Amino acid sequence: MADKKITALTSLGTASAREDLLHVVDDPSGTPINKKVTIGEMMNALSAPVLLTDAAVTLTAATHGGRTVVVPDYQTDRIVTLPTPVAGLTIRFIYGGVNITQADLTITTAASTQLLKGAVAHIDSNADSIAVAGDASDDVKIKIDTFTGLDVTCVAFSTTVWFISGQVIGATVPVFS
Repeated sequence: MADKKITALTSLGTASAREDLLHVVDDPSGTPINKKVTIGEMMNALSAPVLLTDAAVTLTAATHGGRTVVVPDYQTDRIVTLPTPVAGLTIRFIYGGVNITQADLTITTAASTQLLKGAVAHIDSNADSIAVAGDASDDVKIKIDTFTGLDVTCVAFSTTVWFISGQVIGATVPVFS
């Protein structure tokens, strides 16, 4: 068995379990070393939430892709820029603060040729709830003002379109532009 190539091994397929082991090469571009990881450890590490700081940020596929991005209590208006879309890349935003009353969050694409398409439900704390939509014709950002709750997911459909869905809770209707 020690002389078998990985490609010659039998596939476990759908019988994979969280405790099964995978072979990994740690630091392949530096000092490579063979290590092991369970499927469960790998899944946990790759899906661990990422807490944003109180600063404008440009997200990356390596750090934020496939993960939940936790938006903190901002002290001022903040812009979060999505990475260049690659089909299937998913980023979910949730609010991890107590109550935003003055700051705004803008989620924007990295370029004017990368558009938002989809809808976000606005759950109005003062009146009627509505849905607002990005039409992928010219919408490159969504501005979310003074919210008290947030659960928005962006899924890259192609290299030019992000699908957006979710809900925002607050008194001000989010605006696509």
